[in-house]
Amino acid sequence: MARLMACPFCRELFPEGEAKACPECGVSLESLANLPPSLDAMADEVEEGQVTPPEHRELPWSYFGRGRGALLVLAVLGLVAFCLPWVVLTAPSDVSMSGFDLARGRAGWLWGGAVGWFIMLPLVWTRRTIAKMRGVRIVTVAFAALTLIEVGMMLSLPPQSSRLRPVELAWGFGIYMSAAVSLAAIAVAARFGGRIDDLPAMPWRDERGRRRRDSSDGETLH
Repeated sequence: MARLMACPFCRELFPEGEAKACPECGVSLESLANLPPSLDAMADEVEEGQVTPPEHRELPWSYFGRGRGALLVLAVLGLVAFCLPWVVLTAPSDVSMSGFDLARGRAGWLWGGAVGWFIMLPLVWTRRTIAKMRGVRIVTVAFAALTLIEVGMMLSLPPQSSRLRPVELAWGFGIYMSAAVSLAAIAVAARFGGRIDDLPAMPWRDERGRRRRDSSDGETLH
């Protein structure tokens, strides 16, 4: 199904491929889905009492501002760090174990952090309004904190060595990376969605994340 293109100034509609610029205004056409509501549409909403507050307006899937993109990246990094070496044993055997390896063994409680990162991906990805982003702040902070709690427990309660079973180990870089990612994610999640008092001055973004303003500056009007 062909997309509808529209003039950002007069909002005249064109089928995709019919024209590159508005014949009346000379303004380059944009995808209708990328344009903010027109003044007429907002006026109709006011008259009908159906005004949608800025924080409830749906954003493009490709919008990565207000912590959305950062949390997605951090969730992926958290899963990557979970698969990197957490513990390097030198006795009783020489072996390197990732968080994944430990979780499959006796430290099954380590799955909590990995599951938190995994759930955070669709949770954050589907938050497409600022209100919904702000609404899951506590949840995302909790998911991000799971790994930090697990790392703290691992570092504070290492395996104990005995005369019959000596244990010598070193902590791998994966466990420190996991802690750093978790701390960063907590900081970002606590501000997920940002403030709402700055919304009137916030420009719209199209589906590619480019900043857009409903303006005719620099265009020739006829």
